[in-house]
Amino acid sequence: MHLTMGCLIRAKYIDPEICIKVLNHRLRQKILHKLEVETIEKPITKKELADALGIGYSELLYQLNNQLKGFWKVKEERKKRGAHEEFIVPSSPNTVYVMLGEGATIYVLDPLANMFGKMSNGTRCDDCSNSQKVKCLERTRSEKCFSFTPEEKRRQERLFSANNRPDAPTPMDRIIGCVALKSLEGDECAVEVYEAECHFLKRIRASSKKEKRSSGSSNPVSI
Repeated sequence: MHLTMGCLIRAKYIDPEICIKVLNHRLRQKILHKLEVETIEKPITKKELADALGIGYSELLYQLNNQLKGFWKVKEERKKRGAHEEFIVPSSPNTVYVMLGEGATIYVLDPLANMFGKMSNGTRCDDCSNSQKVKCLERTRSEKCFSFTPEEKRRQERLFSANNRPDAPTPMDRIIGCVALKSLEGDECAVEVYEAECHFLKRIRASSKKEKRSSGSSNPVSI
């Protein structure tokens, strides 16, 4: 079978101060997650995002402009009946943000998966079957960011162990471990996975379609 529907997962190191601002604030987490899900197909206005969240427009603006500035960007602007509308998207779609804390503790912000916390609490790959994990690991094995020296491999294994992920790692473990390992060098990681092989992406697509049907929209969702 020829797989043409792909999705790029990015992972990058995040400044601890910014990370903690999100980890300690449930509303900011909800905003980041809803922004990812609502813009899978197309950009969204800030007013539409506020309505989808069920919060006030001014409350959303405060969070976006003061606490979450680096997580979104304006995709396009339009004029409507004399008013100026900004359509926004995540600044880096489908990105997993990684922070290395005290005691080699890895913290992860995965807005699309609505997962915010320690790596030891789990990642988006954990619900997949073992066969799916093996398939994705094999698919991503040739990615440049997985080319480690023997010493780097040992350091990464120690990181996994310190974060209660000692078993055979999942693809997301590898992505997160890559960024944590190379964080001091400022390197990022980008891996392409195929939706036909990814349980998580298929679930997100199905959920988005269901929500749009219930709201009266029949537009297809693409990642």
